[in-house]
Amino acid sequence: MNVKARTLILAIGLTSFATLTFANKYETEVKLYQLPEAVQKTIIVNLQGGEAEKIEKEIANSVTTYEVHVKRHVGDTFKMKVDKNGRLVLEGK
Repeated sequence: MNVKARTLILAIGLTSFATLTFANKYETEVKLYQLPEAVQKTIIVNLQGGEAEKIEKEIANSVTTYEVHVKRHVGDTFKMKVDKNGRLVLEGK
């Protein structure tokens, strides 16, 4: 096999691998009112006196979660992650 053919096969293989690796995650910014009611309630209850600056809908391997960036009035920030059923999955800095 010549060098051009090997290079082409390698390029096709790497492209296929990259497509499979990165195609399983999707993120988009959303607004609070666009979320399911259970997710909205969980976010509001867990704001700890802060405000949601940014909410990202993430779909990875067919699992939907919402990552919320919260800024408190005292200046510090934290993130929380809520699943599509309104269950708090992660909370922290």
